[in-house]
Amino acid sequence: MIPFLHRVAPESMEDNPLWLVVLCDMMTNLMLFFLVMYTFSIQGPKAKAEFERAFRLEEAVEAAPPAPAPAAPVDPAPALRAALAAAGLAAEAEVTAVENGVRVRLREGVLFPFGTAELAPRAAAPLAVIAGALKDAPHEVVVEGYTDDRPVLGGSYRTNWELSVARAHAVLARLAGEGLAPARLTAAGYGPYRPAAANDTEEGRAKNRRVELLILRPEDE
Repeated sequence: MIPFLHRVAPESMEDNPLWLVVLCDMMTNLMLFFLVMYTFSIQGPKAKAEFERAFRLEEAVEAAPPAPAPAAPVDPAPALRAALAAAGLAAEAEVTAVENGVRVRLREGVLFPFGTAELAPRAAAPLAVIAGALKDAPHEVVVEGYTDDRPVLGGSYRTNWELSVARAHAVLARLAGEGLAPARLTAAGYGPYRPAAANDTEEGRAKNRRVELLILRPEDE
C-alpha cells in the first residue's frame, strides 16, 4: 500500500481520500470474485468437476509413480555348470560362488602346454562354452593368470609374472573372439604370489598353474 501512495500526487489525495482508494480496491476484488463465480456457474458438469478437482489436494498433487523394483542380480553359476555339463566338459572347469561373484578355475593342462602362453587345441571347447553362457549376461569378467613358484628358465618370458599376464591375455582374447564384449573383459596376472596350494609338491604346483575367471556381481563391478 505504501508504494502505491507514494505514486499518488498530493492534490489527488485531497480529492480522493485514502478510505476511498481502499474502497475502490475492495470493490474491484469483489467484482472479480463474482465474475469468476458467474463463469463457474455457466460451465457444464465436466468443467465444474475439473474445477473442483483442482481444489482437492489429494487429487491436485498426483502421487509419483512407484520406482520400479531393481532387477534381482542373475547368478551365472547355474547356467555355467549346466552348459559345461551339457557339453561333457564339467571336469574341465571348477565353478564356485564367492563373495563378489563367481569363479571359474581352469587348470593349466586344460589351456596351455607347460611353460607357454599359446592356447592348446583342447582349450577351445571349454572357452567357447563359457563365452556362450556369459554372452548375454551383464557381468564384467576378470581373467586372472597364475603360476607356480619355480623360476622360468629360457623361453619368451623372463618371470612367472610375465607368463601369468600373457596367459590371462590369451584367454581374454579367445573369449572376445567367441563373442564376449571386450569392454566387459579385464586381464590380470598374479604370477606365483597367490597360490591355491602349497608349492612343495608336484600336485600343489599343478593346482597353482591355472587361469581363473572372476565373474563380478553388478554391484561389485
